[in-house]
Amino acid sequence: MSPTLIVTIGPCGAGKTRWRRRHAPPGAVVVSLDETRAALSPCGCSGNPAVNAAAVAAEHATTRAVLAGGGTVVWDVTSFLPRFRAELLAIAADYRAHTVGLVILPPLLRVLAQNGRRDGRRCPACGTARRVADPVVWRMHHDITAALPRLHTEGWTELHYLTLPPYLRPHTHRRSKEAR
Repeated sequence: MSPTLIVTIGPCGAGKTRWRRRHAPPGAVVVSLDETRAALSPCGCSGNPAVNAAAVAAEHATTRAVLAGGGTVVWDVTSFLPRFRAELLAIAADYRAHTVGLVILPPLLRVLAQNGRRDGRRCPACGTARRVADPVVWRMHHDITAALPRLHTEGWTELHYLTLPPYLRPHTHRRSKEAR
């Protein structure tokens, strides 16, 4: 079995977890920073920033162990920062793992609507809510959109664009009948 790292790339509310639940390969180990933060957080919140570093370290260790054993790891995260993607690709390179980047980037208004359906109540203990502030989602969407032209240079074995806004999809231009 060849070690494989699959990483979602998309803003909060894009549908990454939905994709993972429907399409993760059987037997793959799923890494969800939201779920790990919730498990490590005294208040159980998935966005608790106090446990973020510990959650990332734990999941990097999990990823190393699975790849060392020749398994498949699916990271269900935003991966909107180039340095974060680079860290994961470096871990994969240590194990000569096959890497798959999955871009899930619906139109911004759809992402904002989906994120808006999340619980917006703030936890009294850590101050976070499941719903991410709109400006944060906008920035993530923008940063991923800006990175699209160079994602292929980051070192992915495969890069798939699962969902893109219509204005970012390749178009076939045809002359209308009237113009002929």
